[in-house]
Amino acid sequence: MAKLQRAPSNKLGIRCNQGGWSQLHPILILANNGRALAQSAAASGYRVVVADNYGDRETRQAALAWIRIFSGANVKHWRQKIVRFIEAEKYPVGLIFGSGFENRPDIMEELSRRGVLLGNTPHCVRLLKDPRRFFPLLGKLAIPAPEIQLQLPDNPLGWLCKAIGGTGGHHIFPATVPSTRRQQLWIRQGWATSAPVPYYYQRKLEGQPGSVLFLANGKEVQILGYHYLWLAPTPAMPYRYGGIAAPLNLTPSAGALLRNYLQAIVTATGLRGLNGLDFIHGSQGIQVLEINPRPPASLDLYQDRFNPFDAHVEACLGTPLPIRIAPMAVARAFSILYSPHPWRVPPNIVWPAFCIDLPAENTLIKREEPLCSIHAMATSIETCQQLIRRRQNQVLEWLTSSF
Repeated sequence: MAKLQRAPSNKLGIRCNQGGWSQLHPILILANNGRALAQSAAASGYRVVVADNYGDRETRQAALAWIRIFSGANVKHWRQKIVRFIEAEKYPVGLIFGSGFENRPDIMEELSRRGVLLGNTPHCVRLLKDPRRFFPLLGKLAIPAPEIQLQLPDNPLGWLCKAIGGTGGHHIFPATVPSTRRQQLWIRQGWATSAPVPYYYQRKLEGQPGSVLFLANGKEVQILGYHYLWLAPTPAMPYRYGGIAAPLNLTPSAGALLRNYLQAIVTATGLRGLNGLDFIHGSQGIQVLEINPRPPASLDLYQDRFNPFDAHVEACLGTPLPIRIAPMAVARAFSILYSPHPWRVPPNIVWPAFCIDLPAENTLIKREEPLCSIHAMATSIETCQQLIRRRQNQVLEWLTSSF
């Protein structure tokens, strides 16, 4: 792969052009799950280190080293391990932040001073993930979005409560759930510590939830795909993320609206790299729910259509768009299979080929924690979902009979 040498237009460009940004430079991926980006970076010949919460088999195979990210009281410990790794490297370390750092811009800021940030700045993340700033920005840009409030509505029926910076749907509850109960659930899920979680209220809208994977270089935007989303609810987590499928067929007018919205947001914020936008499409048209200013989970549907890591880095360096991307010939989807009971992964287990994000041996999987991800390809999204449901049952039956 050729060195990424671009006209330095900012601090990132200047740092990257000191000797050229090449495979010699190590990449540190920090995310809740760094597997997809690690595989993509390793495929381009980069030295990859991953700091995430799971350390799946594929992640450890793609990475030279793995650092476990914990929450709460262990933040200081894993942060020190990351700093030691960065300081020990000869070349500048490229830092890519994925999911799980939306509510940690202070850590992003600290670590970015020690390496080269390949992604959106902490300032940009704060702007887009703080509802007190993001939704007024949408209003200024004339982009429709659900009504929000910072205080409990007088009538909480029909409203949702969302933790600021939350991901995966674990942080969303009906506004009728008491605040003390929400805090207990957030702590039990491991999403939060004993400290109070900042949250806001958003009016619930009916419609089809969807997402957009897009690439931005600070000025231009390119939409890479539209996706259908579905939930895997439980009584304690009624809006838990379940899965994603592509391509979601939107009308030309709906697609044009989303492109215009994204171009306006990129122009206003200077977004860079791979990012995601979540929306809901209902009787009131398209309403924007949030921007994920980092590589989203949907990029896993595109690993064979382009190299996500290369595209992300090139866009962060300001490379003109669009990039070349192969057409999606058939529908594809993946879902998270949550464990129905606790179990410990035995050695030498052989998983079905349609499973990824495989837990390392001897890993203790708690009840309702992700067990693995299941992929499917078919002629339509509906057929993909049916195939995934059969495969989920197949895996659960196999596990029940084997262990």
